[in-house]
Amino acid sequence: MRETGRGMAGLVRLATLVVLAATFVATAPAASHAQTAAPVEPPAPSVLAVPTTKLLAIGTFAANATPKMWMPILPSEVRETVRLYLDGKIDQWYLKQDQSGVVFIMNLTDPQQAHALLDKLPLGQAGLMTFQFIPLGPISPLRLLLSEPAR
Repeated sequence: MRETGRGMAGLVRLATLVVLAATFVATAPAASHAQTAAPVEPPAPSVLAVPTTKLLAIGTFAANATPKMWMPILPSEVRETVRLYLDGKIDQWYLKQDQSGVVFIMNLTDPQQAHALLDKLPLGQAGLMTFQFIPLGPISPLRLLLSEPAR
């Protein structure tokens, strides 16, 4: 499994900071216009709409899974996971730091499709790993930065 120094927690923190900064910049009135600026209207729903562009799949070993159970299955699990990567279904893959499972960033938009693919992996077939799916998309508040400021 591929690991990075930054890890998913660092990416999540960075994304959160970007969203907070974008929201602050987009909604904070300029100091010179603070008293005369018209009330800020909430953005139209289309501005906040976020298309799903990838899926975050968090795999966790089942409560009853022991290394004695999953170690013999691991070589075939890795081969099948590599096939999904080479087919373009998995973009990135990581091992959770506590080694309780894996995290995939998938090039899919449908959680049911991802569920079907990952359940076919050997650990899924053996009932030893389950996945949680989180749809991902662009940071939509950044759209607010594209608008020209009021003068």
